[in-house]
Amino acid sequence: AYSPFTTWVQIVKDWMKTKGDTGKRKTFVNTTLGETWEAKIGERPDAEVMAERKEHYSAPVPDRVAYLTAGIDSQLDRYEMRVWGWGPGEESWLIDRQIIMGRHDDEQTLQRVDEAINKTYTRRNGAEMSVSRICWDTGGIDPTIVYERSKKHGLFRVIPIKGASVYGKPVASMPRKRNKNGVYLTEIGTDTAKEQIYNRFTLTPEGDEP
Repeated sequence: AYSPFTTWVQIVKDWMKTKGDTGKRKTFVNTTLGETWEAKIGERPDAEVMAERKEHYSAPVPDRVAYLTAGIDSQLDRYEMRVWGWGPGEESWLIDRQIIMGRHDDEQTLQRVDEAINKTYTRRNGAEMSVSRICWDTGGIDPTIVYERSKKHGLFRVIPIKGASVYGKPVASMPRKRNKNGVYLTEIGTDTAKEQIYNRFTLTPEGDEP
């Protein structure tokens, strides 16, 4: 609950500061009001409206992209990887999507994942960009497979992740120390991440931007 030394004026000001930011509003409800945040899962963007906002790039990497990241989903018979470009204000673009078929524990399959991780992408001026950071899901497979790849590609470049078991966790909680396997196994608040994504879908485009 809120502090007895906090004025109503300050509470209102704090509430106004959360406008348009689901994360800040959630914190306000949980801490200042002392209530449980209830996500509005039903408020999802219309598919047709989102389709109208698609963007065609003049090069594999749009001009405003400054940084590339990727996520790898692990399945028993394949790995799926998506590469995202990030610009100012956390504007993002889907750069690439790869599905790597094969047994998850087969070395040839993993070598093709290595190739996907090290793939470079071209800007309009011809400059090549590599993927700076990759989150690799450990769920559903032997996590040591991902741990070994993290060590191979760099502990801070390929980060093993697992979904949080409880609701309301931060998007990513990277530990300060390595686990017993020598890697930084990071917990992901999937519900929190989904809320942020849905909230961004409601943003109004500026000018001729999608």
